[in-house]
Amino acid sequence: MVSIKDVAKRANVSISAVSKTLNGYADVSEATKRKVMQAAQELNYFPNMLAKNLKRKVTKTIALIISNFEQTNGKDGVMFQIMNGVYAAAQHYHYEVVIYTRSLSEQQDKSYWQFCKENKIAGVVMSGLRTTDPYFDELVNSEFPCVVVDAEIAGPHAGSVITDNVGAARQAVEYLIGKGHQEIGMINGHSFAAVSVQRLQGYREAIEAAGLRFNPNRVIEANFSEEDAYGAAESYLREHPELTAVFIASDLMAIGFMSRCRELNVRIPEDLSIMGFDDIVLSSYTTPKLSTVRQDFSKIGYTAFEQVVKMLENRTAGYHKILPFEIIDRETVKVQ
Repeated sequence: MVSIKDVAKRANVSISAVSKTLNGYADVSEATKRKVMQAAQELNYFPNMLAKNLKRKVTKTIALIISNFEQTNGKDGVMFQIMNGVYAAAQHYHYEVVIYTRSLSEQQDKSYWQFCKENKIAGVVMSGLRTTDPYFDELVNSEFPCVVVDAEIAGPHAGSVITDNVGAARQAVEYLIGKGHQEIGMINGHSFAAVSVQRLQGYREAIEAAGLRFNPNRVIEANFSEEDAYGAAESYLREHPELTAVFIASDLMAIGFMSRCRELNVRIPEDLSIMGFDDIVLSSYTTPKLSTVRQDFSKIGYTAFEQVVKMLENRTAGYHKILPFEIIDRETVKVQ
């Protein structure tokens, strides 16, 4: 078993320097910290910080790590709702929460793992991470109890919470088909997100179950971005004039798409029906009001935090939790 002595030897520093670095003391040079953290990672050395915190009667702390928050600037309100759920669970279970946000460029300076070690974090809820995030695997495969939002992960120290995206997308498209639509397109997010893969699967299942032909050319990606969906709308509609409905894998993209449709004099829902996904607050304020799939983001945050607590206090393994959804019928889908 790797010990603190092994880390000290690998880093060529004293045991005291290793101890101070791993316990977050300030009187350690940055150069020494880097050597120690690199050595600890190379040796896969993970001291039980929760046990140390409890022994020292340090307040229990779980981190909410948010990646790429600046992409939407919070305009969809999703992260705020997840935070609400996290804080509600923290109050219920008597834990403290720290929020850590990093962009991809900033992550080159300090990894999530380093942040958790330096701040004596007991466990982690992660949201907004792509599978290509350079420090995603590092933390998920560590001994920090870690639960990832919108992913499919289960292991000794890692779990996940997600909405039933396959079922939700399938029912959303079935809803359109039930209104008489057969020529249905899809605007998806990006292939680095588990939710995009699942929503595409649900879309395809519904199309094929209805005896319709799945056409991959009718599916484009807009990076979960209002601006990207706006920019893609004109060429997409020009290339697919046969479409009577479009399933859009996020409300923010749907809002951008609808905005461009309005400029192009494409009437919604008279000329084109739209079904979104998320039920963000803005969805009920669009003109017309957006029909969509409702996710309970507050419950997602609460459930993710609760799972971390169970892993910490009951020593249970992580698990994959799938949450229900609801189809919201407003004004953007008409009977064909």
